[in-house]
Amino acid sequence: MKKMLCGALLACAMAFSPFNVASADIGGEIGVYVPVGGGGGYSRPSGPEESFASFTVDKIVHELTVEKKSGRLLMEFRVSNGSDAPYTVEHRNGQVYDFLVLDKRGRVLWRWSEGMAFTQALTSSTVDAHGEVVYKAEIARKDFKKFKDDAVVVMAYIVDTPYTLSAAVPETVETSSSGAAVFGAIVLGNGPVWGW
Repeated sequence: MKKMLCGALLACAMAFSPFNVASADIGGEIGVYVPVGGGGGYSRPSGPEESFASFTVDKIVHELTVEKKSGRLLMEFRVSNGSDAPYTVEHRNGQVYDFLVLDKRGRVLWRWSEGMAFTQALTSSTVDAHGEVVYKAEIARKDFKKFKDDAVVVMAYIVDTPYTLSAAVPETVETSSSGAAVFGAIVLGNGPVWGW
């Protein structure tokens, strides 16, 4: 059932993609947290101390790895360009990427960019042909401890693009939600605007 729902979610997302070629790699317990109707609660089974999600659009590969290590939460967002041309994104300001940690209701528990100041000038970021860039963030043990029991999903994205990649926080989370959950691969849209 879970695989069928994940496949349906991915097929639906790909149908609305503005690109000709899109694919996603889905492993166990990774991706988008999507509540679906139904009764009763659920429990996400325990898994490894690391989760992973990725997707590819027009030879641009986005990968997100989330790892719990010694009480800290480590996040790595890698963007690889397998094409022969540079991949350039124009930004409305100096912020290039962001990481978010969400609870089961989609509320932001932590945001990498919170409290940071970015230039308000137009900027751009580029991944060279056949190159890659890696963005990392870490939540210290004392900070993660404050909300780790509520943390369900990590999201990462390049600002001003229509793609958001999500991976589960690698930990057993007991919930008493009124519905089930699907862990899928990606969100496609007009670009993330996380104003929660």
